[in-house]
Amino acid sequence: MSEHITHTVVLDDCARLAPHSDKICDAFKLCLAKHHDIARLGSVTRSVDRFTVKLLRDARERWPTRKEGDLVAAKLAFVLGWRCHLAGDRQFKPIYRRHDPERYAGEEVKGAGDVSIYHDVVIFREVYDYGRKEPYVPSSLDYRLESHPAASAVSIGETQKLLRAMWQRSLLEIQSFLAADDDLEKWLEIFFARYEPFEVDLLRYAEFSHNPDPDKMRRFIIDDNFYDRTDPIIALARSIQRGAIDKTINLDRAVEAAATQSQYAQALRRGFHYLHAASDFFMGKIGEDELKKRSDLGKPHVPVKPST
Repeated sequence: MSEHITHTVVLDDCARLAPHSDKICDAFKLCLAKHHDIARLGSVTRSVDRFTVKLLRDARERWPTRKEGDLVAAKLAFVLGWRCHLAGDRQFKPIYRRHDPERYAGEEVKGAGDVSIYHDVVIFREVYDYGRKEPYVPSSLDYRLESHPAASAVSIGETQKLLRAMWQRSLLEIQSFLAADDDLEKWLEIFFARYEPFEVDLLRYAEFSHNPDPDKMRRFIIDDNFYDRTDPIIALARSIQRGAIDKTINLDRAVEAAATQSQYAQALRRGFHYLHAASDFFMGKIGEDELKKRSDLGKPHVPVKPST
């Protein structure tokens, strides 16, 4: 999964803004507060378009009779994270295609392109203070976890290989096909289809973070106006993150103004609108067709026109 940090922050900031809006229902506010970690998992999950409507419908039907342990609220939080993932995709994927058209010429894109990594490292700096703010840690973008106090006690390379193998095993162990199918060929076919390879080169993240290329910073960040901390919607989110909301900023006006502001401000606006549409559907104010329309469900990523 590429652009992990940027996907996470869109969810985090939308979750910060949601409690301060009467356009987001109380059920969503509760889920985002109580199950924020699960929402974060949703924000970095694939295939978001496929299951949104069904999952929202199921959550809506089960919500009045939910009880402790039935995971209704947790699953709903996951879906809300998924909605914010799509907001990030819709905003940033056209930019990736514009900067790196050859990379997106094939059917499947693996790993992370340079522009998406630069987006991530800028967010890591601007929002997460180089890993000093959760959910990250300062060593997240190290070359070999060198800033971690335990780094000198182990072989980092070998430890990474071990942890990756353990993570792959944990993912596969939760798959029901492991115990349910005696057909070896079919089992192997499903196994390799669901095997999740590690395609993101973390050393590139470290390099771009510690030694950014001036030309790429100009093209990917400055020229594209990727992140502007003075945009009201961003300033409001950062004030909430600091624990002292800036009451001089009106949320609704900040959301609408973001339409012509930085790329990240536009992503937050899109994520907020997606949550608003999902909330209206959850409350029975709109039907499935309107939800799909307002959420851009099923729409392709259309490349944006280069700025002139």
